[in-house]
Order: sequence, then structure tokens, then C-alpha cells
Amino acid sequence: MHRLGLSKQNSMKVINSFLILSTILIAASCTKYENGPTVSLKTEQARLARTWKVQLAYYSEFTDSPENGDNQTSDWSNFRVNFDKNSAYTISNKSADLSKITTETGAWEFTEDKLKLKTTGIERITEAGTNTLLSETNKTTTWRILKLKRNEFWCWYQNAAAPPWMYFRMIPA
Repeated sequence: MHRLGLSKQNSMKVINSFLILSTILIAASCTKYENGPTVSLKTEQARLARTWKVQLAYYSEFTDSPENGDNQTSDWSNFRVNFDKNSAYTISNKSADLSKITTETGAWEFTEDKLKLKTTGIERITEAGTNTLLSETNKTTTWRILKLKRNEFWCWYQNAAAPPWMYFRMIPA
């Protein structure tokens, strides 16, 4: 660096600037989820562990552009999912006419290098007025994570082997 006419102090500034820029570029290229975040100080589990409600819902076979599907946000306004830090989850939902209540409980786990979330549990549908059990089934669902921040969770709710699936943008409840 001295041959280039830079003092030792200036050459250290150049090296430090290069290291900072390199770190930023590497971090930006290492985004785990399609829609971010680029960098997070919290683990995926810490960001997921909370109760979520649906902000936007599309029923779509267009997995690259959910807005081309059927907007069903109002149909999912009662949907809540709680993922706790001990890998348990609870889903609660009411039918659009409020006559049925769906509750699902079980365990969740990250799969495919934390790009997906798998829930395995029991879904119970009861009659709202009488609490009469209408059905009870084992259920396994995959959630393909697109964005996982402390206050945003975007995913494809893959409840069948192939599309159409539900696309959710969720926020803390």
C-alpha cells in the first residue's frame, strides 16, 4: 500500500471498508426466505413463536403470484395459529357462518433447512352452539415459508400434495 502512496492509516481504512462492504454483500446474498429478512438477530424459532392472524389470504394454484388466485381474506378472518417455543401448536378457526369451530392441536417442526414448517396434529370440528363433536381427524400440513420476521409471517399453507394451496400473509394477533 505504501507504493500506492497510501499511509499505513489510510491503507487500514481501505481494508476495513472493503471488509465491511464484503460482509454486507455476503449477508444480502444469503437470504434464507424468498421475501426476507436479509439478516435477523433472532432465531427462526423465536420469530415464529407467537399467535398469528391472517392479514391476507389467497386460494391459488399460481405459487409464484398468489394475487392471481381467489382472494379469501374475509373467509379466514377468524383463523388463529399459535406456535409455541416448545414445538406445540394450536389452530382455531370459525366457519364463515359461525356455526362450526375448528381446533387443531399438535406438534410443529422445521424441515428442509428451516425453509418449511410441518405441523402434525388432530383436527376437531365441533358445533358452535352445543360443542357437539362433528369430526376428528389426524392432520399433517406443510407450510412453505416465504418471509419470517418478528411481525410478519408469509407462507404457502400446503394442505394437499399439489396446488391449489392457501397463501397467507400473517401478523401477530
